Amino acid sequence: MAFLMLLHEKMRLQRKVSQLTYKQLRASSRKERVTKNIEKVQKRYTKLETNLENQAKMFTSMFKNNIFNQAGLGAQNQMFNPAMGMGYGVTSFVYQQAMALATGENGVPIGADADGNKITANLSQEEFQACMNAYQSNTLISKDAEGNTVYGGGNITEEQYKAFMACINQAQMNQQQAQFMCSDMSTKFETNVSIWLEAQKAQLEAEQDAVLMPLHEMETEWDLESQSAEVQLTDAKARLDSIKQALSEDIKDSAPKFGLG
Repeated sequence: MAFLMLLHEKMRLQRKVSQLTYKQLRASSRKERVTKNIEKVQKRYTKLETNLENQAKMFTSMFKNNIFNQAGLGAQNQMFNPAMGMGYGVTSFVYQQAMALATGENGVPIGADADGNKITANLSQEEFQACMNAYQSNTLISKDAEGNTVYGGGNITEEQYKAFMACINQAQMNQQQAQFMCSDMSTKFETNVSIWLEAQKAQLEAEQDAVLMPLHEMETEWDLESQSAEVQLTDAKARLDSIKQALSEDIKDSAPKFGLG
């Protein structure tokens, strides 16, 4: 009777071991799928965040390029090229500003007369360009063999020279102010873009958390089920081994001894 009870318990435990093994494998498999889904979501939102950062950089660089180009200080239609090695090269900004001053109706102050009255001068576009060519080739002012000052190799008058240099100096001062204004506007725009980027990231993070929350809950649920099945399986296997041992001893004890016992 005891043998039959042990045999019945063995069969029951074997079924339980099979069921728990299946339950553990199923829970582990489903947890693995959920974990992969979590990784996919995280990768997708990481990519979205990277795209936002790249957008922010693009917005900032585009704004900076546009504002400097509009001021004549950017690379677009820029006449100054440092690779040419011209120490007296001027930017498009200085060139345009100086020409506007030199050829303007109001004239360029170049000094004062004996009575203190302001003396002004004007340059035609051709005269301005002649002065600019001499300036860029470093021949605007020089000395002749007798030590006399010569302007533009003798092709430019002292009055034209003074008017031209006054315009260049004023244009360079204006350029410094324009550079400061452009840099200040670029910095302020970059700050605003940084604020926008942080807000976009915060919104993205909130969306990601909303998507991940149920997945994390499922992952935890399947993990707990897998752990529970493993504990029960370990216990069932231990009991099954004990039953098998008891059955083995019972069979051994019931075997005929043939007078040897």
